[in-house]
Amino acid sequence: MLRRLLAGDSPCFLGTLCETLRIPGKQVKPLNPVADSLKDRTYRAVGAALGRPIDVVIAALPAAIPAGYNSSMPRLATKIRVKVLFFGRLKEIAGQSEESTDVAEGATIEELFARYTSGHPELARYRSSLVASCNQEFAAWSTTLHSGDEVAFLPPVSGG
Repeated sequence: MLRRLLAGDSPCFLGTLCETLRIPGKQVKPLNPVADSLKDRTYRAVGAALGRPIDVVIAALPAAIPAGYNSSMPRLATKIRVKVLFFGRLKEIAGQSEESTDVAEGATIEELFARYTSGHPELARYRSSLVASCNQEFAAWSTTLHSGDEVAFLPPVSGG
């Protein structure tokens, strides 16, 4: 967003930044977004163009960006990392005993399992008899996952 604004797509942004930094009538050339592709370079370049130290420019940015600037943009889903364990026959079907994977924040154990059944349809056969655990405690399939959780799928066990 900053790169697009600094490239000249929004001339009022630099004017607002100049006003925020109390630089009346300062003429600023738009920056080249390719040459200034790194965030630090861009901030330094803006600071140099405005004649202000980089920390002053960074501090002024929130006030210079119009309220609701990207309010119409959908929010990106945040990903969390969980560890998944497969036991018994599930381990053979999945081809692994454990894996760390990213899921959307707010995902449930049920949604996590559905993700694995899409890649290994045979897993779906076992769903009705499986027990799930989260962090080594039995858990409902509707349990919401959090970053760092360990989820295990346990098939029924027989024997004596």
